[in-house]
Amino acid sequence: MIRYMRPLQASALALGLAAVLLPGPAQAQFTLLSSKINGDDQAKIYLSTQIGSEGYQYHNAYGWPITYTNTLWLPQPAPNQNFKDYWLYIWVQDVGGGGPTLLGEFRLSGKPGCKFDNGTNKLLTGAVQPNGVSYWSVTPALPQSPGGLPVAGYPTSFTNYLPPFKQPTLIPSDLGPNGSPPWGPMPLIDINAHWISDPVGIAFTEAWFGAHIRCK
Repeated sequence: MIRYMRPLQASALALGLAAVLLPGPAQAQFTLLSSKINGDDQAKIYLSTQIGSEGYQYHNAYGWPITYTNTLWLPQPAPNQNFKDYWLYIWVQDVGGGGPTLLGEFRLSGKPGCKFDNGTNKLLTGAVQPNGVSYWSVTPALPQSPGGLPVAGYPTSFTNYLPPFKQPTLIPSDLGPNGSPPWGPMPLIDINAHWISDPVGIAFTEAWFGAHIRCK
């Protein structure tokens, strides 16, 4: 975990279509996935229409005290139709110690008919729910992948690197609700969201987190 003098909160626009504000008629035709995450320490968000494939990488985040926000249209196989299934995958790499951890809040809006596995249009990060079900999965702790070449003019930690995908299959560990130490409160994210990690939480490793969206 990288330490900072104080937690910062900021919004970051996602890549491509994510920065577009849709007018009313367009929202009726497209389902929108909005995300707010804190990743310790760096994260990349992907959306796939096939389990076992990372799909489309549409957002980068770096620095755990920063809450990154973004919105993406769910891709469609035909106009005004959704795929039956989508998988949200988030890669997190720990570069400062403490293990790869994730805090997040996710919402579906616009065209109706799509829900997370909890049966609603809102999903928070968490391990096992009171009903004994986990709506998130994670990989075991993975060795830090080598990364890519730094972007010209940026610090060496900033690259366009696409990490090797691993399918999440395990129940994540729960490190406490939003506000827990050592992170403290992240005001832009629901207080009921929990920090999650791989089951062991080994420092200087990375992990893939996954959640499922089902559409009618």
